Amino acid sequence: MNMSTIRFHPAAQKDDGPLLPTAFAEFEPLVAEWALPNERARAYKRIETPIEKLHAFHAATVGRLEEILDYFNTFPNDPAALPPDAKRLYQLTQMVMEASAPIDLQWPTPDIEDVFPMDRVRFHPPGI
Repeated sequence: MNMSTIRFHPAAQKDDGPLLPTAFAEFEPLVAEWALPNERARAYKRIETPIEKLHAFHAATVGRLEEILDYFNTFPNDPAALPPDAKRLYQLTQMVMEASAPIDLQWPTPDIEDVFPMDRVRFHPPGI
């Protein structure tokens, strides 16, 4: 796989089961764009998304994080073992965390100029 290619999760499309757990169905419209399969895709999504859009995504999801975490506490601590609907919720939640950095730090943009350049960051398993 070319390391500069971001592959979006094919499971973002509806499979045999629900897209997300029923309690979190309100987030289904966000899955295709925001439930990304790995750290690399999430990092690039954050820096390539306008800050206003990150704010909107964050505002739409962050209020339910405690409930989402309570839900995940009903599973063993192994993200790879999650059923597909829960896995997509997990990926969506990881993106909320990624989007939180510039929001919580009140950056005017999704990335700042004086940091290590993203194109020089190497992602290693399992984060790739």
